[in-house]
Amino acid sequence: MHDFVRLILQMLHQGGKLALGAGLLCALGVGGAYLLYRKRGAAFPWKKALAAVALAGYFALLLYATLLRQVGGGTGQANLHLFLAWREAWNGFTLKLWLNVLLNIALFFPLGFLFPLLARPFQRWYVTLPTGFGVSLAIESVQYLLGRGMFDVDDLFTNTLGTVLGFSLAMLLLRLFPGRGKERRGWAPHLICPLAFGLVLAGIFGGYQLKEYGNLPEAPAYAANLRGMDWQLVWEPVEGAETAFTYRGAPFTKESCDAFGAEFARGAGVTFPDAYYYDDLTVFANHSTGDFLNVTYHDRSYEYRSSADGDAPGVEGSEPVLREKLAELGIFVPVGADFAYEGDGWHSFTARFLPHGEQVVNGVLRCEYRENGTFGEIDSTLAILTPYKEEPILTQAEALERLRGGKFDGAVLFEQSWLQGAKILECALDYRADTKGFYQPVYVFTILPLGQAPGGHSLEAGEFILPALK
Repeated sequence: MHDFVRLILQMLHQGGKLALGAGLLCALGVGGAYLLYRKRGAAFPWKKALAAVALAGYFALLLYATLLRQVGGGTGQANLHLFLAWREAWNGFTLKLWLNVLLNIALFFPLGFLFPLLARPFQRWYVTLPTGFGVSLAIESVQYLLGRGMFDVDDLFTNTLGTVLGFSLAMLLLRLFPGRGKERRGWAPHLICPLAFGLVLAGIFGGYQLKEYGNLPEAPAYAANLRGMDWQLVWEPVEGAETAFTYRGAPFTKESCDAFGAEFARGAGVTFPDAYYYDDLTVFANHSTGDFLNVTYHDRSYEYRSSADGDAPGVEGSEPVLREKLAELGIFVPVGADFAYEGDGWHSFTARFLPHGEQVVNGVLRCEYRENGTFGEIDSTLAILTPYKEEPILTQAEALERLRGGKFDGAVLFEQSWLQGAKILECALDYRADTKGFYQPVYVFTILPLGQAPGGHSLEAGEFILPALK
Protein backbone atom coordinates (compact mmCIF):
# COMPACT_ATOMS: atom_id res chain seq x y z
CA MET A 1 0.00 0.00 0.00
CA HIS A 2 1.13 3.55 -0.79
CA ASP A 3 2.60 4.97 2.42
CA PHE A 4 0.73 8.27 2.09
CA VAL A 5 -2.55 6.36 1.86
CA ARG A 6 -1.50 4.36 4.92
CA LEU A 7 -0.86 7.65 6.75
CA ILE A 8 -4.36 8.88 5.86
CA LEU A 9 -5.90 5.61 7.09
CA GLN A 10 -3.97 5.90 10.36
CA MET A 11 -5.25 9.44 10.80
CA LEU A 12 -8.82 8.28 10.15
CA HIS A 13 -8.36 5.45 12.64
CA GLN A 14 -7.06 7.76 15.37
CA GLY A 15 -9.52 10.54 14.64
CA GLY A 16 -12.31 8.01 14.31
CA LYS A 17 -12.05 7.21 18.02
CA LEU A 18 -12.72 10.85 18.86
CA ALA A 19 -15.53 10.95 16.29
CA LEU A 20 -17.10 7.81 17.75
CA GLY A 21 -17.01 9.29 21.25
CA ALA A 22 -18.61 12.54 20.10
CA GLY A 23 -21.24 10.61 18.16
CA LEU A 24 -22.10 8.49 21.18
CA LEU A 25 -22.47 11.56 23.40
CA CYS A 26 -24.76 13.13 20.83
CA ALA A 27 -26.69 9.86 20.54
CA LEU A 28 -27.35 9.99 24.29
CA GLY A 29 -28.85 13.44 23.86
CA VAL A 30 -30.90 12.17 20.93
CA GLY A 31 -32.14 9.32 23.12
CA GLY A 32 -33.31 11.80 25.74
CA ALA A 33 -35.08 13.87 23.10
CA TYR A 34 -36.76 10.72 21.76
CA LEU A 35 -38.19 9.95 25.20
CA LEU A 36 -39.61 13.47 25.45
CA TYR A 37 -41.20 13.23 21.99
CA ARG A 38 -42.69 9.83 22.88
CA LYS A 39 -44.07 11.15 26.17
CA ARG A 40 -45.82 13.94 24.29
CA GLY A 41 -47.03 11.56 21.59
CA ALA A 42 -45.29 13.53 18.84
CA ALA A 43 -43.53 12.04 15.80
CA PHE A 44 -39.79 11.92 16.31
CA PRO A 45 -37.63 13.48 13.48
CA TRP A 46 -35.32 10.53 12.92
CA LYS A 47 -33.66 11.98 9.83
CA LYS A 48 -32.63 15.13 11.65
CA ALA A 49 -31.53 13.13 14.69
CA LEU A 50 -29.27 10.92 12.59
CA ALA A 51 -27.88 14.01 10.84
CA ALA A 52 -27.11 15.57 14.23
CA VAL A 53 -25.25 12.43 15.44
CA ALA A 54 -23.30 12.28 12.17
CA LEU A 55 -22.43 15.99 12.42
CA ALA A 56 -21.14 15.56 15.98
CA GLY A 57 -18.83 12.76 14.87
CA TYR A 58 -17.81 14.70 11.77
CA PHE A 59 -16.87 17.86 13.69
CA ALA A 60 -14.81 15.78 16.12
CA LEU A 61 -12.93 14.20 13.20
CA LEU A 62 -12.52 17.63 11.56
CA LEU A 63 -11.13 19.04 14.81
CA TYR A 64 -8.61 16.21 15.08
CA ALA A 65 -7.53 16.38 11.43
CA THR A 66 -6.98 20.14 11.40
CA LEU A 67 -5.98 21.18 14.93
CA LEU A 68 -5.25 18.28 17.30
CA ARG A 69 -2.97 15.93 15.38
CA GLN A 70 0.77 16.47 15.01
CA VAL A 71 1.67 18.53 11.97
CA GLY A 72 4.90 18.81 10.01
CA GLY A 73 6.55 21.85 8.45
CA GLY A 74 4.83 25.00 7.26
CA THR A 75 3.43 25.97 10.67
CA GLY A 76 2.92 29.66 11.26
CA GLN A 77 3.24 30.41 7.54
CA ALA A 78 0.74 31.58 4.94
CA ASN A 79 0.09 30.79 1.29
CA LEU A 80 -1.83 33.57 -0.44
CA HIS A 81 -1.43 32.19 -3.98
CA LEU A 82 -4.78 30.72 -5.04
CA PHE A 83 -4.52 27.38 -6.89
CA LEU A 84 -0.86 26.93 -5.88
CA ALA A 85 -1.59 23.39 -4.64
CA TRP A 86 -3.36 22.59 -7.92
CA ARG A 87 -0.39 23.82 -9.97
CA GLU A 88 2.09 21.91 -7.81
CA ALA A 89 -0.04 18.77 -8.19
CA TRP A 90 -0.08 19.30 -11.97
CA ASN A 91 3.70 19.81 -12.14
CA GLY A 92 4.56 16.79 -10.01
CA PHE A 93 1.50 14.71 -10.94
CA THR A 94 1.80 12.25 -8.07
CA LEU A 95 -0.90 10.55 -6.03
CA LYS A 96 0.22 12.34 -2.88
CA LEU A 97 -0.02 15.81 -4.42
CA TRP A 98 -3.46 15.18 -5.92
CA LEU A 99 -4.75 13.57 -2.73
CA ASN A 100 -3.65 16.69 -0.87
CA VAL A 101 -6.08 18.65 -3.07
CA LEU A 102 -8.91 16.11 -3.26
CA LEU A 103 -8.88 15.25 0.44
CA ASN A 104 -9.30 18.92 1.32
CA ILE A 105 -12.40 18.87 -0.86
CA ALA A 106 -13.65 15.64 0.72
CA LEU A 107 -12.99 17.01 4.22
CA PHE A 108 -15.86 19.52 3.94
CA PHE A 109 -18.20 17.39 1.83
CA PRO A 110 -20.00 16.04 4.95
CA LEU A 111 -20.58 19.58 6.23
CA GLY A 112 -22.35 20.59 3.02
CA PHE A 113 -24.28 17.32 2.96
CA LEU A 114 -25.42 17.06 6.59
CA PHE A 115 -26.44 20.66 7.36
CA PRO A 116 -29.32 20.69 4.82
CA LEU A 117 -30.57 17.42 6.29
CA LEU A 118 -30.41 18.87 9.80
CA ALA A 119 -32.29 22.14 9.38
CA ARG A 120 -34.40 23.78 6.67
CA PRO A 121 -32.50 27.12 6.63
CA PHE A 122 -29.40 25.26 5.40
CA GLN A 123 -31.34 24.12 2.33
CA ARG A 124 -30.52 27.55 0.89
CA TRP A 125 -27.14 27.83 -0.79
CA TYR A 126 -26.58 31.36 0.51
CA VAL A 127 -26.72 29.96 4.05
CA THR A 128 -24.76 26.71 3.73
CA LEU A 129 -21.93 27.96 1.51
CA PRO A 130 -20.96 30.90 3.75
CA THR A 131 -21.15 28.50 6.69
CA GLY A 132 -18.64 26.17 5.07
CA PHE A 133 -16.38 29.08 4.13
CA GLY A 134 -16.63 30.51 7.65
CA VAL A 135 -15.75 27.20 9.33
CA SER A 136 -12.76 26.82 6.99
CA LEU A 137 -11.65 30.41 7.60
CA ALA A 138 -11.86 29.87 11.38
CA ILE A 139 -9.77 26.69 11.16
CA GLU A 140 -7.13 28.29 8.92
CA SER A 141 -6.89 31.31 11.24
CA VAL A 142 -6.55 29.18 14.38
CA GLN A 143 -3.93 27.01 12.68
CA TYR A 144 -1.92 30.09 11.82
CA LEU A 145 -2.27 31.79 15.22
CA LEU A 146 -1.48 28.66 17.23
CA GLY A 147 1.28 27.44 14.93
CA ARG A 148 -0.67 24.24 14.15
CA GLY A 149 -0.42 24.59 10.41
CA MET A 150 -0.30 26.98 7.47
CA PHE A 151 -2.94 29.55 6.58
CA ASP A 152 -3.71 28.52 3.01
CA VAL A 153 -6.13 30.22 0.62
CA ASP A 154 -6.13 27.00 -1.40
CA ASP A 155 -7.66 25.24 1.61
CA LEU A 156 -10.36 27.93 1.80
CA PHE A 157 -11.21 27.27 -1.84
CA THR A 158 -11.14 23.46 -1.71
CA ASN A 159 -13.05 23.34 1.60
CA THR A 160 -15.75 25.61 0.19
CA LEU A 161 -15.85 23.51 -2.98
CA GLY A 162 -16.35 20.42 -0.83
CA THR A 163 -19.23 22.20 0.91
CA VAL A 164 -20.78 23.02 -2.49
CA LEU A 165 -20.57 19.41 -3.66
CA GLY A 166 -22.01 18.07 -0.40
CA PHE A 167 -24.84 20.62 -0.52
CA SER A 168 -25.61 19.68 -4.14
CA LEU A 169 -25.88 15.99 -3.31
CA ALA A 170 -28.04 16.63 -0.23
CA MET A 171 -30.44 18.85 -2.16
CA LEU A 172 -30.55 16.37 -5.04
CA LEU A 173 -31.61 13.61 -2.64
CA LEU A 174 -34.16 15.85 -0.93
CA ARG A 175 -35.67 16.70 -4.31
CA LEU A 176 -35.67 13.12 -5.59
CA PHE A 177 -36.93 11.63 -2.30
CA PRO A 178 -38.97 14.46 -0.75
CA GLY A 179 -40.77 12.33 1.81
CA ARG A 180 -44.36 11.39 2.38
CA GLY A 181 -46.96 13.73 0.92
CA LYS A 182 -44.43 15.84 -1.02
CA GLU A 183 -43.69 15.98 -4.73
CA ARG A 184 -40.38 15.85 -6.53
CA ARG A 185 -39.29 19.26 -7.68
CA GLY A 186 -36.36 21.10 -9.21
CA TRP A 187 -33.69 18.42 -8.81
CA ALA A 188 -31.82 18.90 -12.12
CA PRO A 189 -30.04 22.20 -11.22
CA HIS A 190 -28.30 20.46 -8.34
CA LEU A 191 -26.42 18.30 -10.85
CA ILE A 192 -24.64 21.31 -12.36
CA CYS A 193 -21.85 21.67 -9.76
CA PRO A 194 -21.00 17.94 -9.46
CA LEU A 195 -21.01 17.54 -13.26
CA ALA A 196 -18.85 20.64 -13.74
CA PHE A 197 -16.39 19.39 -11.12
CA GLY A 198 -16.28 15.97 -12.77
CA LEU A 199 -15.63 17.55 -16.16
CA VAL A 200 -12.79 19.65 -14.74
CA LEU A 201 -11.13 16.57 -13.21
CA ALA A 202 -11.66 14.61 -16.42
CA GLY A 203 -10.06 17.46 -18.37
CA ILE A 204 -7.06 17.58 -16.02
CA PHE A 205 -6.34 13.86 -15.93
CA GLY A 206 -7.43 13.16 -19.50
CA GLY A 207 -5.39 16.10 -20.78
CA TYR A 208 -2.32 14.80 -18.97
CA GLN A 209 -2.70 11.37 -20.57
CA LEU A 210 -3.02 12.93 -24.04
CA LYS A 211 0.11 15.07 -23.62
CA GLU A 212 3.15 13.79 -25.47
CA TYR A 213 5.54 14.76 -22.68
CA GLY A 214 5.08 14.68 -18.94
CA ASN A 215 5.29 17.65 -16.60
CA LEU A 216 8.44 19.01 -15.01
CA PRO A 217 8.31 19.01 -11.19
CA GLU A 218 10.83 21.88 -11.37
CA ALA A 219 8.44 24.08 -13.38
CA PRO A 220 7.32 27.23 -11.51
CA ALA A 221 3.92 27.04 -9.82
CA TYR A 222 3.45 30.81 -10.12
CA ALA A 223 5.30 33.93 -11.22
CA ALA A 224 6.99 35.70 -8.32
CA ASN A 225 6.79 39.47 -8.07
CA LEU A 226 10.32 40.58 -8.95
CA ARG A 227 9.48 44.02 -10.31
CA GLY A 228 12.24 46.46 -9.49
CA MET A 229 14.85 43.74 -9.03
CA ASP A 230 18.32 44.90 -10.06
CA TRP A 231 19.67 42.15 -12.34
CA GLN A 232 23.39 42.25 -13.05
CA LEU A 233 24.79 40.11 -15.87
CA VAL A 234 28.25 38.56 -15.79
CA TRP A 235 27.09 36.22 -18.54
CA GLU A 236 25.77 37.47 -21.89
CA PRO A 237 22.76 35.73 -23.49
CA VAL A 238 23.09 34.21 -26.96
CA GLU A 239 20.54 35.44 -29.48
CA GLY A 240 18.98 33.41 -32.27
CA ALA A 241 16.63 30.46 -32.69
CA GLU A 242 17.44 27.31 -30.75
CA THR A 243 16.48 23.65 -30.90
CA ALA A 244 17.38 20.73 -28.67
CA PHE A 245 16.69 17.02 -28.54
CA THR A 246 14.41 15.45 -26.01
CA TYR A 247 15.27 11.99 -24.73
CA ARG A 248 13.32 9.00 -23.54
CA GLY A 249 14.46 7.44 -20.29
CA ALA A 250 13.62 4.06 -18.78
CA PRO A 251 11.86 4.81 -15.48
CA PHE A 252 11.84 2.26 -12.69
CA THR A 253 8.69 0.33 -11.98
CA LYS A 254 8.01 -0.90 -8.47
CA GLU A 255 9.20 -4.37 -9.50
CA SER A 256 12.40 -3.23 -11.24
CA CYS A 257 13.13 -0.87 -8.33
CA ASP A 258 12.79 -3.77 -5.88
CA ALA A 259 15.20 -5.79 -8.04
CA PHE A 260 17.70 -2.92 -8.08
CA GLY A 261 17.46 -2.56 -4.30
CA ALA A 262 18.03 -6.29 -3.80
CA GLU A 263 21.07 -6.30 -6.12
CA PHE A 264 22.50 -3.24 -4.40
CA ALA A 265 22.03 -4.84 -0.98
CA ARG A 266 23.81 -8.03 -2.08
CA GLY A 267 26.77 -6.08 -3.47
CA ALA A 268 27.02 -3.86 -0.39
CA GLY A 269 26.69 -6.82 1.99
CA VAL A 270 23.69 -5.29 3.76
CA THR A 271 20.02 -6.12 4.13
CA PHE A 272 16.98 -3.88 3.82
CA PRO A 273 14.26 -5.43 6.00
CA ASP A 274 12.00 -2.40 5.54
CA ALA A 275 10.75 -0.72 2.37
CA TYR A 276 8.53 2.36 2.19
CA TYR A 277 6.67 3.01 -1.05
CA TYR A 278 5.59 6.42 -2.29
CA ASP A 279 4.39 7.71 -5.67
CA ASP A 280 7.78 8.12 -7.29
CA LEU A 281 10.08 6.88 -4.56
CA THR A 282 10.99 3.74 -2.65
CA VAL A 283 13.00 4.00 0.57
CA PHE A 284 14.90 0.81 1.45
CA ALA A 285 15.90 0.92 5.10
CA ASN A 286 17.83 -0.96 7.73
CA HIS A 287 17.31 1.00 10.93
CA SER A 288 19.61 -1.31 12.89
CA THR A 289 22.70 -0.75 10.75
CA GLY A 290 21.84 2.74 9.54
CA ASP A 291 21.79 1.83 5.83
CA PHE A 292 19.26 3.68 3.66
CA LEU A 293 18.75 3.62 -0.11
CA ASN A 294 16.30 6.11 -1.65
CA VAL A 295 15.42 5.32 -5.27
CA THR A 296 13.40 7.66 -7.50
CA TYR A 297 11.42 6.00 -10.26
CA HIS A 298 11.02 8.57 -13.05
CA ASP A 299 14.72 9.41 -13.46
CA ARG A 300 16.33 6.32 -11.83
CA SER A 301 18.34 8.53 -9.46
CA TYR A 302 19.23 7.19 -6.03
CA GLU A 303 20.89 8.13 -2.75
CA TYR A 304 22.66 5.65 -0.48
CA ARG A 305 23.64 6.47 3.11
CA SER A 306 25.51 4.17 5.49
CA SER A 307 26.14 4.85 9.16
CA ALA A 308 28.22 1.68 9.56
CA ASP A 309 31.89 2.46 10.22
CA GLY A 310 30.95 6.12 10.27
CA ASP A 311 34.20 6.98 12.04
CA ALA A 312 36.31 5.72 9.14
CA PRO A 313 37.86 8.77 7.43
CA GLY A 314 37.31 9.56 3.79
CA VAL A 315 40.32 9.01 1.53
CA GLU A 316 41.24 9.49 -2.09
CA GLY A 317 40.77 6.41 -4.25
CA SER A 318 41.95 5.60 -7.74
CA GLU A 319 39.49 5.52 -10.63
CA PRO A 320 39.99 1.77 -11.41
CA VAL A 321 39.43 0.79 -7.75
CA LEU A 322 36.28 2.88 -7.45
CA ARG A 323 34.90 1.57 -10.75
CA GLU A 324 35.48 -2.00 -9.58
CA LYS A 325 33.81 -1.44 -6.21
CA LEU A 326 30.85 0.34 -7.81
CA ALA A 327 30.48 -2.53 -10.28
CA GLU A 328 30.26 -4.92 -7.32
CA LEU A 329 27.19 -2.98 -6.24
CA GLY A 330 25.67 -3.36 -9.70
CA ILE A 331 26.29 0.31 -10.49
CA PHE A 332 27.06 1.12 -14.10
CA VAL A 333 29.64 3.87 -14.74
CA PRO A 334 30.18 4.60 -18.46
CA VAL A 335 33.61 4.48 -20.04
CA GLY A 336 34.75 8.01 -20.75
CA ALA A 337 33.04 9.62 -17.77
CA ASP A 338 35.13 12.43 -16.30
CA PHE A 339 36.63 11.36 -12.96
CA ALA A 340 37.50 13.88 -10.27
CA TYR A 341 38.50 13.89 -6.62
CA GLU A 342 36.68 16.63 -4.67
CA GLY A 343 38.35 16.15 -1.29
CA ASP A 344 37.31 14.59 2.04
CA GLY A 345 36.82 11.23 0.35
CA TRP A 346 34.34 12.53 -2.23
CA HIS A 347 34.76 11.51 -5.88
CA SER A 348 32.63 12.14 -8.96
CA PHE A 349 32.02 10.57 -12.35
CA THR A 350 30.44 13.01 -14.80
CA ALA A 351 28.91 11.91 -18.12
CA ARG A 352 27.66 14.50 -20.57
CA PHE A 353 25.76 12.64 -23.28
CA LEU A 354 28.42 10.00 -23.74
CA PRO A 355 27.65 7.64 -26.65
CA HIS A 356 26.38 4.25 -25.51
CA GLY A 357 25.52 2.32 -28.67
CA GLU A 358 22.50 4.10 -30.13
CA GLN A 359 21.86 5.73 -26.77
CA VAL A 360 23.67 8.23 -24.55
CA VAL A 361 24.56 8.36 -20.88
CA ASN A 362 24.05 11.57 -18.95
CA GLY A 363 24.34 12.56 -15.30
CA VAL A 364 26.68 12.59 -12.32
CA LEU A 365 27.61 9.96 -9.76
CA ARG A 366 29.21 11.17 -6.53
CA CYS A 367 30.52 8.85 -3.83
CA GLU A 368 32.26 9.15 -0.49
CA TYR A 369 35.04 6.54 -0.28
CA ARG A 370 36.33 5.52 3.13
CA GLU A 371 39.69 4.27 4.34
CA ASN A 372 38.26 0.81 5.05
CA GLY A 373 37.25 0.35 1.41
CA THR A 374 33.52 1.04 1.82
CA PHE A 375 31.23 3.81 0.65
CA GLY A 376 29.65 6.15 3.17
CA GLU A 377 27.40 7.82 0.60
CA ILE A 378 26.56 7.41 -3.06
CA ASP A 379 24.44 9.88 -5.03
CA SER A 380 23.68 9.17 -8.67
CA THR A 381 21.71 10.82 -11.47
CA LEU A 382 23.32 8.73 -14.22
CA ALA A 383 20.76 7.65 -16.80
CA ILE A 384 20.85 5.84 -20.15
CA LEU A 385 18.78 7.88 -22.61
CA THR A 386 17.39 7.28 -26.08
CA PRO A 387 17.18 10.31 -28.43
CA TYR A 388 13.51 11.03 -29.08
CA LYS A 389 12.77 14.23 -30.99
CA GLU A 390 14.29 17.59 -31.84
CA GLU A 391 12.16 20.40 -30.41
CA PRO A 392 12.26 24.23 -30.52
CA ILE A 393 13.36 25.81 -27.27
CA LEU A 394 13.56 29.29 -25.83
CA THR A 395 16.59 31.34 -26.75
CA GLN A 396 18.77 32.43 -23.87
CA ALA A 397 17.44 35.96 -24.31
CA GLU A 398 13.84 34.72 -24.04
CA ALA A 399 14.74 32.63 -21.00
CA LEU A 400 16.31 35.69 -19.40
CA GLU A 401 13.07 37.64 -19.86
CA ARG A 402 11.10 34.88 -18.15
CA LEU A 403 13.67 34.86 -15.38
CA ARG A 404 13.24 38.59 -14.85
CA GLY A 405 9.49 38.03 -14.80
CA GLY A 406 9.81 35.62 -11.87
CA LYS A 407 8.78 32.57 -13.91
CA PHE A 408 11.30 30.08 -12.54
CA ASP A 409 11.46 27.58 -9.73
CA GLY A 410 12.72 29.17 -6.52
CA ALA A 411 11.87 32.72 -7.60
CA VAL A 412 10.12 33.27 -4.26
CA LEU A 413 13.57 33.42 -2.62
CA PHE A 414 14.17 36.72 -4.42
CA GLU A 415 11.02 38.37 -3.05
CA GLN A 416 12.81 39.19 0.23
CA SER A 417 12.62 42.88 1.13
CA TRP A 418 16.28 43.01 2.18
CA LEU A 419 17.51 41.75 -1.20
CA GLN A 420 19.19 44.51 -3.20
CA GLY A 421 19.59 42.62 -6.45
CA ALA A 422 20.97 39.51 -8.08
CA LYS A 423 23.98 38.74 -10.23
CA ILE A 424 23.56 36.14 -13.01
CA LEU A 425 26.88 34.34 -13.24
CA GLU A 426 26.12 31.66 -15.79
CA CYS A 427 23.41 30.04 -17.92
CA ALA A 428 23.73 26.46 -19.16
CA LEU A 429 21.41 24.08 -21.01
CA ASP A 430 20.79 20.90 -19.06
CA TYR A 431 18.14 18.18 -18.81
CA ARG A 432 15.59 17.08 -16.23
CA ALA A 433 13.29 14.07 -16.23
CA ASP A 434 9.57 14.77 -16.50
CA THR A 435 6.73 12.80 -14.95
CA LYS A 436 6.47 10.46 -17.96
CA GLY A 437 10.16 9.57 -18.01
CA PHE A 438 11.19 11.92 -20.84
CA TYR A 439 14.22 14.15 -20.38
CA GLN A 440 13.42 17.74 -21.32
CA PRO A 441 15.87 20.60 -21.84
CA VAL A 442 16.03 23.23 -19.12
CA TYR A 443 18.12 26.32 -18.56
CA VAL A 444 20.11 26.31 -15.33
CA PHE A 445 20.94 29.82 -14.15
CA THR A 446 23.65 30.33 -11.55
CA ILE A 447 22.58 33.38 -9.54
CA LEU A 448 24.25 35.21 -6.65
CA PRO A 449 21.80 37.18 -4.45
CA LEU A 450 23.06 40.66 -3.52
CA GLY A 451 22.36 42.29 -0.18
CA GLN A 452 22.73 41.80 3.55
CA ALA A 453 20.87 38.77 4.83
CA PRO A 454 19.22 38.93 8.28
CA GLY A 455 21.67 37.98 11.00
CA GLY A 456 24.63 38.92 8.84
CA HIS A 457 24.68 35.57 7.03
CA SER A 458 26.76 35.51 3.87
CA LEU A 459 24.98 34.91 0.57
CA GLU A 460 26.03 32.16 -1.82
CA ALA A 461 25.27 31.54 -5.47
CA GLY A 462 22.66 28.93 -6.27
CA GLU A 463 21.28 27.16 -9.32
CA PHE A 464 17.75 27.91 -10.53
CA ILE A 465 15.89 25.99 -13.22
CA LEU A 466 13.71 27.35 -16.01
CA PRO A 467 11.98 25.00 -18.53
CA ALA A 468 13.35 25.52 -22.03
CA LEU A 469 10.73 23.88 -24.30
CA LYS A 470 8.46 26.34 -26.13
